Amino acid sequence: MSNTKRIVAVLLVVLLARAAEAQTTANAPPEKKAADGLRIVQDGKSGYVIYCDPSAVVWVRDSAKEVQRVLKVSTGVELPISREPTDRMICLGDNESARKAGVTLATDAEDDSFVLRTVGESLFIVGKDKPDVPNWSSRGTLCGAYEFLETLGVRWLLPGEWGEDIPHHATLTVPRLDVRQSPAFFARVIQDVQDRRPKEDKQPSAPKLWLQRQKIPSTLDGWKLSAGHAWDDYISREQAEAHPEWLAKDDRGRPRRFVNHKSIKFCTNEPALVEAFAASVIAILDKYPERRCASISASDGGDFCQCEKCLPLIAKDPHGKPSYSTLMVRFYDDVARRVAVKHPQRLVCGLVYYNYMYPPPPPHEKLAANLWLDWAPLNYYGWGLAKPVYRDELQRVAEGWRAVTPNFAYHNYSTWMRSFNGAPLPVGRDILKLELPTVHKAGARAANMVGLGAWGYGAPTNYILTKQMWNPRVDVDLFYREWLQRAYGPGWESMDELNRLLETRLTAYKARESSVYRGQNYEVNHELISAVHAPVFADMERLYLAALAKTETESQRHRLEMFGENLIVLHHDLRQAGLLDNATTSTFARDDEAYQKFLADTEFSIALYRTNDKRFLGPIWKGEWRGD
Repeated sequence: MSNTKRIVAVLLVVLLARAAEAQTTANAPPEKKAADGLRIVQDGKSGYVIYCDPSAVVWVRDSAKEVQRVLKVSTGVELPISREPTDRMICLGDNESARKAGVTLATDAEDDSFVLRTVGESLFIVGKDKPDVPNWSSRGTLCGAYEFLETLGVRWLLPGEWGEDIPHHATLTVPRLDVRQSPAFFARVIQDVQDRRPKEDKQPSAPKLWLQRQKIPSTLDGWKLSAGHAWDDYISREQAEAHPEWLAKDDRGRPRRFVNHKSIKFCTNEPALVEAFAASVIAILDKYPERRCASISASDGGDFCQCEKCLPLIAKDPHGKPSYSTLMVRFYDDVARRVAVKHPQRLVCGLVYYNYMYPPPPPHEKLAANLWLDWAPLNYYGWGLAKPVYRDELQRVAEGWRAVTPNFAYHNYSTWMRSFNGAPLPVGRDILKLELPTVHKAGARAANMVGLGAWGYGAPTNYILTKQMWNPRVDVDLFYREWLQRAYGPGWESMDELNRLLETRLTAYKARESSVYRGQNYEVNHELISAVHAPVFADMERLYLAALAKTETESQRHRLEMFGENLIVLHHDLRQAGLLDNATTSTFARDDEAYQKFLADTEFSIALYRTNDKRFLGPIWKGEWRGD
């Protein structure tokens, strides 16, 4: 046989072998076709089911429905939810099938922990699941289900249908997985993101569902740690009037009189006051057995006691101002120890805040095991961490609180500011990169952050915060870019430029601001808008329109229009304040009649900020906001 004939014969054998292999693959079950994973769907067909035990807690059953729904949107194929296990399944929850496959969680795993693992031809998602009685307890399998969907490229960029970004797949292959995760913070809350909707809005809370999809409880799901201002909840006005010796005293020993009972302060060195206070906390816990935690935080504001017993315990904070931390921590500990006698499994939590936000000087006595301290550093509110003096001290102060107690939570309004007039707040990436990674490394075990309620511009900040609250080590820049690219498509670069423009200007404004705390530090008021937003409104408009012109999908356009709703409000209020030139030529210009129609059309829009179920429609204010 000639060489040419041999070559032809070899090629023929190879081609026939490959053809046979291709035919075998085509006839194989879907899951056998991908050596590197499980082929769940191919060409509109699937041999898989979703299985969970019918007796599983509701969150496991909800996981099954959510996985089923998202896979159908992605592939067009609806996997049946089975009441029995099969050889090819997505198996949800801790059940006999998962245990036989060796997929289990440690009994002491943190709440919301989960494991994702492919075994054979099945995927197992097993989480720590406890029934919610009545609030979010542990929904590990649900958290694991959302993690699984994210591995397939699914993202929830903001609440509602326009925020859902589900890639389409004709063929869906699940990679081999062996993932085990626990949240960095056992208690995670993001406040002020419109999850508490006004009563007039009859739709389900889209922000509440969005938070769940980010593995974060809503405030509607209850609080694992409750730390709101609460002194007036435990000592009645009548008690205070009957016991003037319990009241805080001025530097001449005279009891302070409080016109508003909600601002009341006590002498925490009065033994009878401590006993009465603790008895009242115990009575509340008796009345509400479902409560995991009682707040014992001081009422807001100052006017703490300066009597002869308290005065020696008032120190100086690092900036030379009076610090009441020793007094407050001692009082919290005294109350907590009394509560623990009756309710040893319940927690009490107290804010360390305002003029008691810095740790007390050593030595530190061991605090009650049921006491949590919630550090709310008022100096850092409203972009305070853009100021070098506060950036530089963050780690040191966080470590100082961890030296006081291992039961240390973090609570901040860091990237939040009160912005009622549509003025967009930028993402603030430098603050995000610093804050939660620093406090977590220092030992904080819980985090309560305040997000941006105007989803039209606040969504990327809220998105990054949720990722950090699960894992503070995530790459902020990566998630920032991902959000912009997936939300706005080809227009993302223009919106990136817009955000950078505002980041630069707001950072410079904060650097010029005094480091001495004032109430207007977190106000997006006339002074700030005049300096940051008004001079570049035309640039903001240009970049916004450039992004809008590049949109390719209805979803991208709608997300940008949510941002634009804020610019319509800002344009109107800048014009009313005389802060715009050539105001009538703007895309965002509306005459009075058109503006009123716009307000009516956006009554319940989550794009615009609401507070206390209301939307502020007043003019741009000067100084500190005093209410509407």
